[in-house]
Parts: sequence; C-alpha cells; structure tokens
Amino acid sequence: MTPKTSATYPVIVLGAGPAGLAVAYELLRRGVNPLVLEKGATPGASFASFPRNIFFGPWLNNLLPGSSIDWAWLLKRSTQPAYSKYLQDYAHQNRLPVKCGVAVQSVVRDEDGFRIQTSAGEYRSHLLVNCTGYFTRPYTPNYPGLDTTSVPHVHVSQYRDPSTVMDILKRRSGRILVVGKRLSAGETFVELHNAGYQMALSYRGKKLRFGPTTWGEALFSPINWVFERISVALRVRKHSYPLMAGGESRRLIEDGQVATFSQIARFNENTVVFEDGREERFDLVIFATGYRAAMSHLESLLGPQPNEPKLKNMESTQVPDLFFLGVDQQRTYRSRFLRGIVEDSRLLAELVARRAQRIPSPRRGLPELLSVENSATLVN
Repeated sequence: MTPKTSATYPVIVLGAGPAGLAVAYELLRRGVNPLVLEKGATPGASFASFPRNIFFGPWLNNLLPGSSIDWAWLLKRSTQPAYSKYLQDYAHQNRLPVKCGVAVQSVVRDEDGFRIQTSAGEYRSHLLVNCTGYFTRPYTPNYPGLDTTSVPHVHVSQYRDPSTVMDILKRRSGRILVVGKRLSAGETFVELHNAGYQMALSYRGKKLRFGPTTWGEALFSPINWVFERISVALRVRKHSYPLMAGGESRRLIEDGQVATFSQIARFNENTVVFEDGREERFDLVIFATGYRAAMSHLESLLGPQPNEPKLKNMESTQVPDLFFLGVDQQRTYRSRFLRGIVEDSRLLAELVARRAQRIPSPRRGLPELLSVENSATLVN
C-alpha cells in the first residue's frame, strides 16, 4: 500500500526496536500520534536475528515504559528469544502505530519538513526520530589480506548458533578463531567450545578483563542500579562497552582450553599472522568486533556515514527537527543500553512533544492512524 503523498505526519520514528517502540509509547502518552516505520516483518526484527546465545541482562533493567513482569523474573537475564517475543507483544499490547515491511531508502528535508523515500513509497513528516541502532551495520577491521585470503570468515552478526558453523564447515569439528574481547566474543567461543570445536581468541591490548558471572550480575544488579544512578547524576564519564562475562569464558581461558593470541597483523592466503609473529591456520574466523551506527538512509542529510551523529540535546546539530535515540554516549554511557534507552525515551518524548505543539493544529493529527493490530502494519 503506497501512502498518499499529501499525508504529513507530525512525527515519524524510524525503527521499531526497543528505542523506536519506547519513544512511540511515550509520545502517545503525551498526545502526539507518531508513525513508526520498520523494515523487518515484525517489531523488534533485529533482535529476532541475534545469536541465540545472547543475554540482555536482568529484566529489571530491560523493561520498556509501561511494562510489568512477575517479580520473580525481575533479576533473571532476558534471553534473545524471550526478548524478541517481548518486543512484538509490547507493540501489540500498547497498540503502537507500527508499519512493518517498510525499508527507508533516503530522507531529504525541505521547507515543509522531511520527505522519506521507502520501499512502500513516500512518507512525509514535520519531525523525524531516528532509532535505527547499530546491529544492521556490523564492523570488521580492514586487516591486510582479508579481501584475498582463502580463510573463511564471518561477522558475529551472521552467527546464530553452532549450526551456523556446521553449515560453513560441513562438519562438527574444526579450529575456530574468535576475534574480540567483549561480551559477544565470550558467549560465542563458550557455546562453540561446548559444541566440540577447538576454540581460540584474538584480542587487542595486553590484558583481557572480565565482568561478573551470570549469577553475580543478577545478584548485584540492584546495587549496580543504585551506583549507576549516582554516576549518571554526577555525570561521570565511562565507556559503554560491556566486558566479557566471567564464569565459563574466564575458566576456559585460564585453563588453557581456549588458546589466546595477540591482535591480528594480517591474513595470508591460508593462515592468520598475529602481531607477536605467530602464524596459525584456522578453519573459520568469527569477528566479534562490534557495530557502527546505521545511518546510510540519512546520507543526503548528514553526508557519508559517520561513526556517530553529532547531537545537542538529542537533536542533530546539522539538521533541525532530526532527533536520535539509542546513540552511544547520547546523554550518558548508558544511552545505547536498554536501560538507558528507557530513561532517554521519556526525555526525548518531552522534547519532541513540545516541538510538535508548534505545528499548526490542522496538521498535528495523524492522517491515517495505524496500529500493529491493523493487518496493513505487519505485511509488505
């Protein structure tokens, strides 16, 4: 269904992940009717494609505004399958105006606002909130020789579970190198080790640091929550990169069951060469090397994709009326985490709602109110 080009929405939100759903909920509470555009088949589609071994911390920290959960679950870690379903249920239960199966191709700005070109035609809005996150733009360092090596390699964003490796190697054995030192690197090599593969880890720096175990994180999460609130109030500047989980990943490394290597220097035709001079053969390399902000659809506004947008008070310094949510260090070091998104969504909704009040009243209403319960929202 192609939208009428004459229809102009007060606010369009790009992306129906946690950030997009949270700010849509908060805008509705403030009397502003947004439209959420999601390229996936369902709300939270990016989370549905994550590796199944991913954990998102205790439910206490990850519930979106307006949600409730049995108290016995509050300290349990939310898993990828459970959180993916939660996002879909959240959109349905709150009747959020999500239009799925709509891929945003480009955005331009004129005197009337934003013109958004999509796979479903053109949409227009006075205000635009970008919530497209990071996970659709995986980052792999440009190692010398990577383009020409015959060593199979994938980014962890392509990894789902050990069956992914089985599909590549066509066997349930082999020597696999995981590159990275954060949470996803540890979860990946632990799972593959338990599946019978010979695992190794390459990382930058001299020392590998570990976070708490799964149970330790759950046990101390209320205390950590208090300390986080204090550090945020005091504007303490911290990095936002989660450490590799302690427990099984730490034990495997300290016991020597997972070999460790320095940073990769280059790829040869059949081998990987490390900065300390060692040269090794691997059947597969998995890069758990992070992501960059996904903003290719905004290039006409912001220029070639930067690693992060330039913001002031959650609004682009380059393009007025363009807001962001879920950006690293947007307000605090928690801003790209789920718990930070929940807090930031309330503040952003206040800013956008005040801005929307300046729109002449005949144009403030939603021309065609859509809900995820409307069949048009969940189909291409």
